Amino acid sequence: MNNEIKIYRNSAKTRNLLLSSGAICIVLAVVFMYGLGLFDHIFKAKVAVGSGAVLLIMLILVIKSLINMNDKSAMFEFNENTISGKSAPLSKAIGPIAWKDVTAIEKHKVGGDTLVVVYLKNAESYKTRLSKMYWNMAFDEQSQELQIMYSASEIDMTIDELLDLFLSYWKQSAE
Repeated sequence: MNNEIKIYRNSAKTRNLLLSSGAICIVLAVVFMYGLGLFDHIFKAKVAVGSGAVLLIMLILVIKSLINMNDKSAMFEFNENTISGKSAPLSKAIGPIAWKDVTAIEKHKVGGDTLVVVYLKNAESYKTRLSKMYWNMAFDEQSQELQIMYSASEIDMTIDELLDLFLSYWKQSAE
């Protein structure tokens, strides 16, 4: 096995994701205009506020994705000591994690995507890397572990291939 692997963004997959997100934004904009009463002259506050809030969040995410599309750095970097990934905001924020801190690696279905979830012991050593919001999202009080999620939605691999790569590097680091 190679000592280091770098996986880069698949521009076609990213473009398709952006087109899908753009279509959702258009639908949300139409629902927002309907809530404002532009079509039937009846203001619907709940519809307008709900669709407006989701539309705003989606627009921010689409704009961030457009900006990040010019980033030519690796989405994932595997070596015998660490893994780092930029496939989700949390994984990007935490940066490189040590294989020695990994306790388990699993695949989970979350929303419309399947993610590789990496469980980390020694959570306190990663606390300074994460904002309070990210820490609260990732830290499991019961197990005292961090749960970091990685997606294959923007790379030229399936989630199963990505999971196999995680598991093989984790196994190699334990030897």
